[in-house]
Amino acid sequence: MRFNKYVMVAMCIAVTAVAQMGKNANYYLVDQRTQMPVVYCAIPNNWLAGGKTTWTSHPAAPVNWYYWTVSPDQKIKMLVSSLCLLTSYAQIRQTPFLQNPNILANNYLADIQRDHKLMGTRLVEARFIHHEPDQNLINSRIRQAREHGIVPTNFLYTELFIRYEGIRDGGKYVAVMSLPMLATENRPTMMSFNTVVELLCPMSFSCPPELEAEAKTRLEGIVKSMQMNQQFTAIVNQIAQQRTANWIRLQNEIHDKQMEAATNASRTQDRVRDKWSEYIRDVDTVSNPNTGEKMFVDNRYDHAWINDNNEVIYHNNGFNTPNASTATFDPNSNALFNSMNWRKLK
Repeated sequence: MRFNKYVMVAMCIAVTAVAQMGKNANYYLVDQRTQMPVVYCAIPNNWLAGGKTTWTSHPAAPVNWYYWTVSPDQKIKMLVSSLCLLTSYAQIRQTPFLQNPNILANNYLADIQRDHKLMGTRLVEARFIHHEPDQNLINSRIRQAREHGIVPTNFLYTELFIRYEGIRDGGKYVAVMSLPMLATENRPTMMSFNTVVELLCPMSFSCPPELEAEAKTRLEGIVKSMQMNQQFTAIVNQIAQQRTANWIRLQNEIHDKQMEAATNASRTQDRVRDKWSEYIRDVDTVSNPNTGEKMFVDNRYDHAWINDNNEVIYHNNGFNTPNASTATFDPNSNALFNSMNWRKLK
């Protein structure tokens, strides 16, 4: 989910996705501002893929990202997002959405309907599934809190499982959402409590009911294959440690350094592009019709599209069965994607 209800967006950034075709496609979500890969995952071969990064004004989570993939017959759609923060000025046991699973489930119903293109969506089930917390995760949060002078007083690790039903293309669909949650409580004063809830890699999928088991298995495989680019994470962590007042200045410095390095590429062996080439191969450079700036696209895909929101999607001629031989797929005339003005990059 995109969670735009809870995160203030400072600016939007175009992204590209790069893949190596094989049994699975190695998909890279790329931050166009820093020209660095953000996350890697293995998607099923020949599935449609797309995504985006969004820089936020939140000092603890300056970058959000999400990616999605759609099966060739367009019956299964899966979406995975980055960490998102929800705050509450209360103890864990008094935080309403940690006590009543229907609160967040109802809040995200409109998001599910939008992201999975469902009509008449209704909430069917919402429940918490409690898990033993990963001790390494808890230890890292304790260490991070103490670095900022915060002493955690309580933790809660759980998963919110939500099931919706809706209609797509005249048929019945289910949409399943999973929100792994880590709540950290602290007591800033003797009279108050704060609780920060991290949504750890929220994910969802939609499909006809008979395909639910298959969709769940495929989504689990994608999530298990995920790898974050440590260099990009280091930049984000550096930004997050600065005071909010310095945030915009630091982003511009990063951007300026990247642009300066790109400008000098014709005269020197550019370090940024060397680092890029370690992650990405076989790319073409095209013009972004929204900004006029140059951007990378994968030259192993037959087709690439970009919309007004700078989201990029790729597909090969094998997509859009049963019309694969004619490559008739056009997001502008497809119910899953026609809410935006899509223009072809290649």
